[in-house]
Amino acid sequence: MKSRKAPGNDEITADLLKAGGEPVIKWLHEIFSDVWKHEEMVEECNLAILIKLFKKGDKQLCDNYRGISLLSVTSKLLSRIILNRIQLLVDRQLLEAQSGFRSNRSTINQIFTLKLCMGKRREFNKPLFMCFIDISKAYDSVNRELLWKVCRKYGISEKLVNLLKMLYTNSKAKVKINGEFSDSFEIYNDVMQGGIPSPILFNILFYFIIRKVIEEADVISVQFSYGRNDSFHGTKEKYLNFDILTLLSAEYLVVMCETSDDLEIFI
Repeated sequence: MKSRKAPGNDEITADLLKAGGEPVIKWLHEIFSDVWKHEEMVEECNLAILIKLFKKGDKQLCDNYRGISLLSVTSKLLSRIILNRIQLLVDRQLLEAQSGFRSNRSTINQIFTLKLCMGKRREFNKPLFMCFIDISKAYDSVNRELLWKVCRKYGISEKLVNLLKMLYTNSKAKVKINGEFSDSFEIYNDVMQGGIPSPILFNILFYFIIRKVIEEADVISVQFSYGRNDSFHGTKEKYLNFDILTLLSAEYLVVMCETSDDLEIFI
């Protein structure tokens, strides 16, 4: 856990836990072992504190503020342990075109691929139809029961699914403004803003949806031939054929088709 970060509802910071040394490590191990065995979480650990941070521009506009969800550091530590046990399994199954919330991948790679596709289609005078879809708002509308079913479908054990469900059971939040707190309210649909497993859980669900759309839409992706053709290689250099239908980042989905009809069908 990073130091000098705001604590959650319990006011316990990562710095405090680190300063505790070996005694705190043993104490955390006992607590986590008990939680792991009984699959029950302390209710206060599922309470998020929502605050707002001003970005820039007109302070009267809500869009110029960024919402921050402060969660219990202890709960986030347990979440990290659970995530470490599912991340490798999930990463192996995600689409190659998916770069959001994945190690050693970034939006820069997607931008490069997109520019390359556009350049190649123009070079060979081929049509290219694209649609950019903002998926950032989908985080707050995730159906949790569907999410757990999808997790099982992709090989996550029942024990780990139960532990993930535990993190979301009775999840609540309250808003902090000018040092005062609102009444707490329950959260039924989302992947818990600020939660350690949330990005990978969203990837799992979105991957499942995109896979289903690709299978059922039956549209033709954009096709390319790739090879080396320079003074160091002969004219008989073999070209590799590949195709691209979607590019996914943390906030956007880009769909690329060779015809407008196929693009409409996909959307």
